[in-house]
Amino acid sequence: MTILIFLLLLIVPIVGGMIMSGGVAQFMDAPSAFIVIIPTLGTLLVGFKGSFLSSFSAIWEGEIGIDSRELDSAIAFWKAVKRCTIGYGCIGFMIGLVAMLGSLDDVSSIGPFMAVGLISIMYGIIVAYIVAEPMVCLLETKKRSKRI
Repeated sequence: MTILIFLLLLIVPIVGGMIMSGGVAQFMDAPSAFIVIIPTLGTLLVGFKGSFLSSFSAIWEGEIGIDSRELDSAIAFWKAVKRCTIGYGCIGFMIGLVAMLGSLDDVSSIGPFMAVGLISIMYGIIVAYIVAEPMVCLLETKKRSKRI
């Protein structure tokens, strides 16, 4: 039931808005995804060596099968995902902006470079608030119910 509510209230309106504004394909950009996702994964792999995979499995485990220390680690992980994706999205914006400003003499390249910048921010915000934040909320709820 929770997944259905999640899909209806978060995913459907965003994808619907993309479709209504001209199609989802215009929001797909490999350089932007590369700029946001790969550095985020690298940062998380370095910062959460021992608990990288368990941070994913903590989402699916029942409240009984996970201890408080693992929950704290998973919560910290998903909060880091949120921070990293927003940060790397901003770096992607700067990369797109610098590339755009560097090629102002070629008017046809302004749009694609600006798209890299804006879509990088969009990817960062989408991952932060549609993936990471719900995971943090879910894990914090598990932690609270574990205390009761």
